[in-house]
Amino acid sequence: MNKSELICSIVNPEIQLAAEAQAGDTLAEETLIRNYSGIVYKKARLFFMAGADAEDVVQEGMIGLLKAVRNYDAEKNASFGTFAERCVTNQIISAIRSADRIKHRPLNTAVSLDKPVKQDGSSGGADNQEITLGDTLSTNPADGPDEMLIIKDVTYYILNNGDNIFSDLEMQVLSEYMKGFTSGQIAERLGKSSKSIDNALQRTRKKVINYLWK
Repeated sequence: MNKSELICSIVNPEIQLAAEAQAGDTLAEETLIRNYSGIVYKKARLFFMAGADAEDVVQEGMIGLLKAVRNYDAEKNASFGTFAERCVTNQIISAIRSADRIKHRPLNTAVSLDKPVKQDGSSGGADNQEITLGDTLSTNPADGPDEMLIIKDVTYYILNNGDNIFSDLEMQVLSEYMKGFTSGQIAERLGKSSKSIDNALQRTRKKVINYLWK
């Protein structure tokens, strides 16, 4: 380990743990997995494979976390936490999309677009309805961090797997949307009408859903 890596390992002990894990230290590997397992459960709550047990999604997430531990490169990835989160997300989404259509039909026929990701109240009524993944893909970015995580995760996965399903306008709108701007603010920033921005957001939502279900 050079001087720069030594300094980084002191400031960020995860770097040292990752290096030790990659060198065969099972205790270091287990420590990292335990420390970051919360990311897996957080993602598993947002995504699930219809027909599969919730633990199946957690298992896929754990596989992603293990890949993060074994592939982390401090010179390329400044933050282990960020890298681990991305690996977990990619593993879960990849499992959803790559499941065999006949042998494992339940794994690819649906994503958790109807699964509640949060509940605004314990009782029924219009003001206490469950929010689903499908709803979050069209929600206002100011409504909550979970909703933004879903959009960011899926969009990042799409763009970083060589797929280009969005038009230039949709990409511009998505970029602004993920920065936290409302549709009205995006319209003003891009010099477009609010209706055109809303339409672009709806198109991207449908494309994201179709991509996951493909």
